[in-house]
Order: sequence, then structure tokens, then C-alpha cells
Amino acid sequence: MAPGLQPFYDGWANYQRLLVAALRELTPEHLALRTAPHQWAVWQIAGHMAGARTYWFHDVLGEGDPSIRDMFRVASTTVPDLPLEDAGWEDDEARPRGSAEIDEAFNRTWTMIDDCLRRWTPDDLAVEFHRRRITGTQTFTRQWVIWHLMEHELHHGGEISLILGTHGLPALNL
Repeated sequence: MAPGLQPFYDGWANYQRLLVAALRELTPEHLALRTAPHQWAVWQIAGHMAGARTYWFHDVLGEGDPSIRDMFRVASTTVPDLPLEDAGWEDDEARPRGSAEIDEAFNRTWTMIDDCLRRWTPDDLAVEFHRRRITGTQTFTRQWVIWHLMEHELHHGGEISLILGTHGLPALNL
């Protein structure tokens, strides 16, 4: 691992530890909380966070075991017109996820990420990957994906804290 990147990776690893420890303590009732009926519940946000890791690392960058990606696939979706292949845990409100599943999801996806962070050199971070969309081809580097996931997790971790606080519960100690 590149010495200059170590503090950033260590910070993300610490955030992972704190987030998982906080989520592990939530009851099914806490995980079902949301700020409004049309907003995601805590379990959906947490599932989305972990699922995004597999999307970017597995689907876009080609990393990780397919079984990790497969754990986020769902048999049905409660989102109208969403193709099943694009759906994740958060898209199937009929099957809320519990703290044990969320814990496993974060730990398995973190193991995949940590393996990559330990392996990749600074030159590896500049390698480009392409994703085809209806609107055209998008290009990403590993560095961009890492930063994107960090900001994504910080955003949604704050969102979970806000939901808990809105319901009179302590915020996540992140």
C-alpha cells in the first residue's frame, strides 16, 4: 500500500468499524425507522451502502467474488418499472433486512475492498474502466470509485444518524 494513501484508507477502515458496531446494536424497530413514508428506512439505506460497494468494485472494476455481489440480488422488487437485475435490497420493501444481515454485508464487502486497497499501487488507481449506459459510455478510475464510495458512505451514514435523531434516538457515534 502506498504510504501517502495509508491515512485515508485507515480512516475509511475506522469508519467501517464504527458504522458496523453502531448498526449492529439497532433493533428491528430502529432499522425500520424513516423520516417520511416515501423515504427509505434505515435498513434500506444501510443495504444500499453495502450494495453500492459491490456494484462499483465487482460490476464496474471486476473485483471480488461473485457470491458477494449475488448476496444483494433480490427475487422481487417493490419499485415500479425497476428491472430486477438493477434491484438491490433497498428495492424490496417486502423483505426488510436485520442487523445480522447488514453486519455480514458490510463485513464481506469491506474484506473485498480492503484486499484491493492493500494490492493496488498508485499507478493502479489511475487505471480507467468504462461503463456503458443508454446515454453513452462513462469512464472511471479506481481512484474515483474509492472517493465516490467514501463520500457516499459519509453521506448515508449522516442520513442514518439524522433518522435516528429525528426519532429521539442517539445518532451513530462515527
